[in-house]
Amino acid sequence: MQLHACPDGQRRTLTKKLLSDIEIRHLYIIIDDFSELPEEAMRVVVDALLAPLNNWSEEFIKFKIAAYPGRIYYGDIDRTKIDEIYLDLFYLFGTSDVTTMEEHAIAFTKRLIEQRLGRFAKADAEIFFDGQSEDIWRTLFFASMANPRTLGYILHFAYQNQLIHGRRIGVKAIQDAALKYYEEKVASYFLTGRFLHEAFSERCSIYSLKELLESIVARARELRSHKSAVFDKIPGRPPTSHFHVPASFEQLLSSLELNFFLTKYFEMSDRDGRKVSVFALNYGLCQRYTIAFGRPLGEREFRLYFVERVFDYTPIMRTFLEGNQEILCEACGTRQSFDKLEALRMYNMRCPSCSTGTCVVVNLSRKYQPMLAKIQDELLLPQTELGILQTLYAEGEPKRPVFVAAELDCSYQLVGKRAVRLEERGLVKRLRDGQDHRILEITSLATKSYFSSSDLNELDLPPDATQDESTGKN
Repeated sequence: MQLHACPDGQRRTLTKKLLSDIEIRHLYIIIDDFSELPEEAMRVVVDALLAPLNNWSEEFIKFKIAAYPGRIYYGDIDRTKIDEIYLDLFYLFGTSDVTTMEEHAIAFTKRLIEQRLGRFAKADAEIFFDGQSEDIWRTLFFASMANPRTLGYILHFAYQNQLIHGRRIGVKAIQDAALKYYEEKVASYFLTGRFLHEAFSERCSIYSLKELLESIVARARELRSHKSAVFDKIPGRPPTSHFHVPASFEQLLSSLELNFFLTKYFEMSDRDGRKVSVFALNYGLCQRYTIAFGRPLGEREFRLYFVERVFDYTPIMRTFLEGNQEILCEACGTRQSFDKLEALRMYNMRCPSCSTGTCVVVNLSRKYQPMLAKIQDELLLPQTELGILQTLYAEGEPKRPVFVAAELDCSYQLVGKRAVRLEERGLVKRLRDGQDHRILEITSLATKSYFSSSDLNELDLPPDATQDESTGKN
């Protein structure tokens, strides 16, 4: 039977019949990390594969696609005929109020750890943790945002720092592990991003996000000394880790959220009745830059702490947009002012100057553009190869491809193939261990070329008199 010679309708019927004959009632296709596709590739996948199969299969083919809100293209897929399940904290653990959400998320974190320890270690949690206080579970939630993968990293680093030395895990150990997770796994996004094999404008876009993050963190540190009737009731340093913005600015923060610098925490109404999105800075980042995390407990008025007017970062967003985004016509090159963006969107971004071209929003990094311009083209690498180098550099010792693959969430075969390319460039050594397994080791050339300026992991912030800049701690 030659299916390729049949019309589309007949081909679909025959395919379904063949699968039904072997008692396959549904074909499930799981697609992970969909949002990591470039926009152009995402459109191709949806238009050529997902939409036709979804619309033609009459529920025979079922897709499960993991994507970030605002970072997915639907094409011809009928959204009314698909189920969208959101994994944001407030959707998963309670939308009624922040307190309920936090209580449920903490309970989930505790339950997850206790069940895993019972299943794999055949032991109770108190063997590993310094007591069973609520502070430990709350801190683990803050450090991981109830993300199981992040939680695994936190516990791994806590194991290295505490358990193997015969010490149990306490709140301070979790804070130290969160700091290490931030420094090794999160902050490196900007360090390696300058060498990404993309157009110069794409690398500028990455560093424009660093400028935005620096503005957010600088404001959070500035608010530690803020004086108000609410802040004066807080003993010690007031928490300034959360902020809110109107929902229209969520898209601007999506890439920072995708790379775990911040997390959407809740949706609330602010003091003026506007619906706003509350974001939380990465817990390890807060440890690094001495920002108290969370909100005060006890007083009734602290229930609305996150929507205090001082935490409205709308002016920061607007200042960033005006200074770091340009609207250009792809045809005539005319620049449009930022205040025309909403009007342009109403007319599908058609250029008002030439009437034929399409205007696009270009992200710039005026602060880091000179540094990026100095990067030699021969140092640029694809994302996977940069990830291999970053993993080997962070581990500080040779690792098997399967370990690197687990860190990068890809196959070990892909890591092996890319390692051959890196070896040809003198950036990686492909060796054999005592069991004749292939292991990978970063070379001194790669370390010098890509990681000598480790200060780029740091945010460029105004001086902080309360912080010891050499350690990042009080």
